Amino acid sequence: MSNDKYPKTEGGLYTNQYKKANNHPDWTGNVKISSAQIKNIIAMGKAGLEPKMKLAAWNRKSKEDGKEYFYITAEAAFDESKVSAPPPEPDYSAVVSEPEPIATPEDDWPF
Repeated sequence: MSNDKYPKTEGGLYTNQYKKANNHPDWTGNVKISSAQIKNIIAMGKAGLEPKMKLAAWNRKSKEDGKEYFYITAEAAFDESKVSAPPPEPDYSAVVSEPEPIATPEDDWPF
């Protein structure tokens, strides 16, 4: 199901075949990020929020080799309507475009 407001993408985590030490990750993988999600992440940052991706994972078994993995979806949920509106732009219509001349002492001399 596609949702334009909260676009989702998917990916997976698989057993790390290259794990050689305890400090290496047990699982590795990736999640695709769409351009719509990137736009939502940027909008979060511009709104002063900490950008986040909502993740969900399911245990799965590969049909090809029977190995277990995590199927993951990622969502960059951002609802602009829940963010307070920016302050209105100042009204410059009352600003005089030409400054009024200032009287100088030379203008007050009688000769």
